[in-house]
Amino acid sequence: MPVERLGKIHLHWCDGCNLPLVEEGKCGICSEEGRKVEITPPGDVRPAFQHDIGLIREVIDAQWGEDYSYEIIPKEKVVLLNGAPALDRMDEVIVDGRVVGTLKYNLKRKMEGKEPYQFILRPWKGLSLPDENYMIMDGGAVEPILDGASALAPGILRGDEGVREGEEVMIFSEEGDLLASGKAEKDGGVMIENDSGKGVKNRWRVDDFVVERKEQNWDSVIKANRELMEKRIESAKDFVREKVEENDLPPAVSYSGGKDSLATLLLVLESGIEPDLLFVDTGIEFPETVKNVRNTAEKYDLELKERKAEGGFWDSVEHFGPSARDYRWCCKTCKLGPTSRMIIEEYPVGVLSFIGQRRYESRQRMMKGSTWKNPWVPGQFGASPIQDWTAFHVWLLLFMKDADWNPKYEEGFERIGCWLCPASDLAELKRVEEGLPEFERFKKLLVDYMEREDLPEEWLELGLWRWVDIPKEMERYLEGSHGAIERELERDKITIELPSKEKMMEDDQVRDLLPIIGAESEESLSGDELRPLYLKAAYCVECDVCIGKCPEEALYFDNGIRLDEESCVQCGECLQECPVIEFTSRVGSDPG
Repeated sequence: MPVERLGKIHLHWCDGCNLPLVEEGKCGICSEEGRKVEITPPGDVRPAFQHDIGLIREVIDAQWGEDYSYEIIPKEKVVLLNGAPALDRMDEVIVDGRVVGTLKYNLKRKMEGKEPYQFILRPWKGLSLPDENYMIMDGGAVEPILDGASALAPGILRGDEGVREGEEVMIFSEEGDLLASGKAEKDGGVMIENDSGKGVKNRWRVDDFVVERKEQNWDSVIKANRELMEKRIESAKDFVREKVEENDLPPAVSYSGGKDSLATLLLVLESGIEPDLLFVDTGIEFPETVKNVRNTAEKYDLELKERKAEGGFWDSVEHFGPSARDYRWCCKTCKLGPTSRMIIEEYPVGVLSFIGQRRYESRQRMMKGSTWKNPWVPGQFGASPIQDWTAFHVWLLLFMKDADWNPKYEEGFERIGCWLCPASDLAELKRVEEGLPEFERFKKLLVDYMEREDLPEEWLELGLWRWVDIPKEMERYLEGSHGAIERELERDKITIELPSKEKMMEDDQVRDLLPIIGAESEESLSGDELRPLYLKAAYCVECDVCIGKCPEEALYFDNGIRLDEESCVQCGECLQECPVIEFTSRVGSDPG
């Protein structure tokens, strides 16, 4: 997957105290200048909670033997994770200011029925010989390997015959010195017996790095970063006050129950502002999220403005089909529509909404900037005081303030949102499936869709429902691993066959909506002009988006969308961001 540079990589390390620094600057304990840590962009580093560390240990021990993980990550260490671009979950694991390895969710292994997680070690001198997955080389192979060559079968003296092709292997000299680590090109017994051909394709050579056995704790990390964080906090508070002064609008915080909106709320409160909390329950939120929202409102004694997507995901999916990363009808119908309606009802003059958006989350959010107006939500002026913060900044703020964050983060979830979000990776969706009974309802929906559209099983197993147009990287993977699946998937496109103009005009609801486009006569209308009205009438999911867009309050719901002709001024705003017009249908059926 291509590397994305969404901003400056901030992570530094105090070598004197052996503690991470959230950005360039001096350690708050010893005043030593931090050293930049080399990590993969975008560099949105986050803390590893005990669940994360437990998973890493489990994978390492499965590869190299019981308790070998303590060689790589000693007890009571501060561990950071950095998400790296990949087909699925891949996290660089940072210990003592260096990436010690990468935890990867391997789709090929998943499809082969193997444990999908692998730990790809970046070795250093001093690691001992493990119980499993190792090879020992003769003296003549040592220098070539240290120079970057792979471990060829003729140079292997002995090793673990149980090594399987594709497994991660450590390569040692006969004296017991670790030389490199890499991927087994053949089974262990074959490598050892053969006197020619491939052995282990080296990924990383050994270096002089050493993991310290000294314990660390997050209290020390907070102390080392307090001065750096205080500067960030003061700058964010100035931003909040500035936006409140610039905009004569009531302030609120769009609170999702996630870490970023919690950090934003804390900054707004510390700025001396008492905001309302805005929350939209999409109907596919984690129960812990809803609980966190209500507990937070109670803890800070704030008024909670809450709305629920009435039709919700389950009603709308019958028309739209499964949502996808490039087909996010769900965000519009389940989130933005109810938000728009709430703002109309609660804030007739508009609202200044502080939102926990960060540039390191995506290119789209980077380009959006720290202030914006959402075309889907009229009346909302959005502002993010943490636009340039990394996840590490956010978590340090929460740790410093002893905040009550969503417990799902401590269960291995990197992000908190709708639990069936197509932006999730398979590793995270598997965790949802194991812990949330309602996931079975969603899985059945996917299976029914797959069978109805005659799609291959890999569409479900590889989570290909998460895209309409498969990205190039996934296409290459499919071509290399699954033959002609990509050709079979060509049928899964956003298509809909509309009836003729005459048939559209037979629909009373379409005729009722004609004033929207100010048609002088029915005969003068083209099929293209009728198309948006037909889609709006036939497929309305009552999401509230157009209600919020209409400046004259001319639209209402009564078994679908209805129009007060006397109030309509033919501005066409209600046709501009209508989900059923923009997204049409992934199902491809026609109601009439």
